[in-house]
Amino acid sequence: MSDGTLTGSAAAVREPLDLAALFAPRSIAIVGASANEEGYSSRSLANLLRTGYAGRIFPVNPRYEELEGLRCYAKVSDIGEPIDAAILLVRADLVPDAVRDCANAGVKVITVCSAGFAEDGEAGQVRQRELVDLARGRGSRLLGPNCIGAVSVTDQVVACPTLNITGTYTGGSISIISQSGGMAVNLFNRAQGRGIGIRGFVSVGNEGDVDVADLVDALADDGQTSVIALFVEELRDVPAFKAAVAKAHRAGKPVLALKVGRSDAGQRSSLSHTGAMAGSQAVFRNIMEQLGVLEVDSVDALIDTADLMARVPMPESNRVLIVSPSGGECSYAADRATELGLDVLPLSEETVQALSRTMRFGAPSNPFDLTGQVIGNTEFLLSVLAELEQAPEFGMVLYAVPTWGSHDAERLLPGFITAAEASGKPTVISAWTAANLTDRGEDLLAASSAPHFASADAALTALSHLARWAASYREATRTTATARQTGTDAAVQIRRPAEMAELPTEHEAKAFLARHGLAVSREVLVEEPAAAAKAAAEIGWPVVAKQLCTNVVHKSDLGLVRVGLRDEGELAGAVEDFGDIVAAQGLKSEGLLLAELRTGAEVIIGGVRDPKFGPLVMIGAGGVLAELMDDTVFRQCPVDRQEAVAAVSQLAVGRLLRGYRGTEYDLDALTELVVQFSELFAAADWIQQADLNPVIVSNSKQGGAVIVDAALVLTPSTEESTEEPRCH
Repeated sequence: MSDGTLTGSAAAVREPLDLAALFAPRSIAIVGASANEEGYSSRSLANLLRTGYAGRIFPVNPRYEELEGLRCYAKVSDIGEPIDAAILLVRADLVPDAVRDCANAGVKVITVCSAGFAEDGEAGQVRQRELVDLARGRGSRLLGPNCIGAVSVTDQVVACPTLNITGTYTGGSISIISQSGGMAVNLFNRAQGRGIGIRGFVSVGNEGDVDVADLVDALADDGQTSVIALFVEELRDVPAFKAAVAKAHRAGKPVLALKVGRSDAGQRSSLSHTGAMAGSQAVFRNIMEQLGVLEVDSVDALIDTADLMARVPMPESNRVLIVSPSGGECSYAADRATELGLDVLPLSEETVQALSRTMRFGAPSNPFDLTGQVIGNTEFLLSVLAELEQAPEFGMVLYAVPTWGSHDAERLLPGFITAAEASGKPTVISAWTAANLTDRGEDLLAASSAPHFASADAALTALSHLARWAASYREATRTTATARQTGTDAAVQIRRPAEMAELPTEHEAKAFLARHGLAVSREVLVEEPAAAAKAAAEIGWPVVAKQLCTNVVHKSDLGLVRVGLRDEGELAGAVEDFGDIVAAQGLKSEGLLLAELRTGAEVIIGGVRDPKFGPLVMIGAGGVLAELMDDTVFRQCPVDRQEAVAAVSQLAVGRLLRGYRGTEYDLDALTELVVQFSELFAAADWIQQADLNPVIVSNSKQGGAVIVDAALVLTPSTEESTEEPRCH
C-alpha cells in the first residue's frame, strides 16, 4: 500500500478519465517489456497473451527486436499508431522520460507500476509531481505510480504485472478500487475462486493523478458496473469523493468500503473531550455512513456484501424472516441476527392464520421451524415458502440449511433454491459446508442464481450490512437532494470577534453562543466574592458555582465546580475552597460564575476540524461519561433536522432520551440545538474545537435543551475583526 499522498500540481489541466482506455483499451504499449521470466517486466505481456487480449500489443524496449513474436519498439513515439494505454515497467529513474514519450504520443492512460516516488519522502514527492505534470500537460491521465494497474474481466483485459492472479474468470458487475495492489489481487482472486462475478479492478497506488474519487465518478457512468467496492487507507480528496458517491447513488449504484489503518492516530488534542474522541476510524465510519457508503470490517464481508448487493433489491426494512427445517438452527440464526442488529419480529396474525391452514402440525412463528413436514415433499415446502413470501412484515429472508448430504440435498435444496430465485425480497440461503459430505449441495447452489453462503453467520452478516447500507443510502440521498435544492452546503461565514482570546473562558464562550441563538443556562459572572450571595439569590437557589481561571478548561478536574449550593453558607464555603485551590495551584482568577441548576439527561455536543473531512459535529453521552463511554456519532457540518434525529437515535444515550421508566426528554429541543451548533461551527472556521458539555436535556414536560458548560479553542488571531453576520 502506498504512503504517497500528493497529487499533481494545479498548473496542468486534469482531463476527465476515459474509463474505456483503462478497462477496454484497443491498443496497449508495454514499456520495459522483456523476456526475463524471473522479473515482473515479462508478466504484463504474458498475461495479455495467456488470456487472449483482442487488441493490439506493442512491446517497447530498445534491447529487443521482438518479443513473443511481436515487433518491439525503442519508444512509444516510434509506434506511429494511436495508443489507448501504456504500462510502464521500467526503473524509477527512467520513468520521467517514458511518461514524456507516452504523453507526446497521445497515450490516453499511462499506468506507472514503478515504485520510488511519493512513498519515498520529499524528493520522491517532487518526482511524482513532475510525472503528473508531464502527463497532464499533454492531456494524458496517469495511474499510479507504485501500482499494478487495472484488470477488466468483462473486456478480457488482464495486463497487470503479476503471475499471482487466477486463470479462471467469472464476469460480473462488481468493480473494485484498491489503494493496495496486493489486496486488489487478493480480493479479485478470492471472489473469482468463489464464483462471484467481477467486472474488474483498479490498483491506484500513490494516486498521483487518477484517484479513488476519479474512478468512483467514472464507474458511476459505466454500464457494466452495478456495485463499487473500495479497499482504502485514506481518502485524498474528500469533496471530490463525496460528489462522486452522490453521482453513483443517482445512478443506483451502491458504494462500500473496507478501510485499513484503523487506529487513533487522528487524535490531535487533549484540550477538549471532542478532540480526544475524534479518532480517525470513528470519524471515517460515521462520515461514510452520512455519505451512504457502507463500511465493512473484513475482506470476506466486502466480497459477500458486494455480491449480495449485485444480486438482490434494496430491502424495505431490517426485519428478517428466518426459515429452517432445524429448530436448533432457527434458534442459533435468530440469536446471531439479533446480535447483528436485525429485527426478528413475530409473524403477523394474518400470516399465522394463512400458514395454519397449510401446516399439518406446529405453530407458525419467526424463526419458522419447518420440522419434518417438508421431508420428501417439495410441493408442500414450496407452498409454505410462497405463503411466507407474501408476508409484508419482513424485508429480508434467510433459508438456513443444515449440513445435508447428497440425499437430502437432492430432495430439499431445489425447493429452497426455487423460492429464493423467485423472491422479490433479498432472500439468501445459508448451507453449512463439511468436507466429504455437502459437495452435492454446494454444486446445486453454485449452479443456481440464488445468493448463498457457507454459514448462517456469513449470510446474516451480509444481510445486516445490506440493511445498514439501505438505511444510510436513503438518508444520504435525501440530504444530497435537499442540499442541491437549497444550497445548504454553502455556509455564511461568521467573522471572529476581535476581543476573543485563543482560549475563551466558559462565560465568554457561552455569551458568544447565546448571541448566535443557542440556548445557554442563566448565569452571572461575579468579580468580587462579596457580591456572590446577592447574585445567587437573584438567580434562585440552588445554584452552581464555578471558579474561572486563565487557560483552565476542565475546571471540575481541579475541584473548581460545586453543584446544588442551597444557601449563602454553602456558597461561602465553596468560594473559600476555590480561593485555596487557586492559591495552591498558582492560578489566575477570572471571576466566579454562578448559574442556575438544571436537571435532566446529560449530552455532549462538540465540534472538531478534521484534516480530511472538514468541520464535524459530534453528539454523545455527556458529563463525566463523555470519555468513559464509547457513545459518540460524528457528522459533517452542517446537518439538517433529520440528520440530527438519525444521529441521536444511534446513541446508547438515545434510548434514555426517547423514554426510560416513564420519563421522556425533549428531543426536539436537542435536535434544534445540534442543527444550530453545526451551522455555527461550519460558518466560524476560526473555531478549531468546541465542547458543549454537558448539554442538559430536560424532560418533555419541563422542556428545553440548554448548554450549561462550554469550551472553545480558537486559532491564533492574526487580525482584528468584527462579529457579523450571526448564524441562527
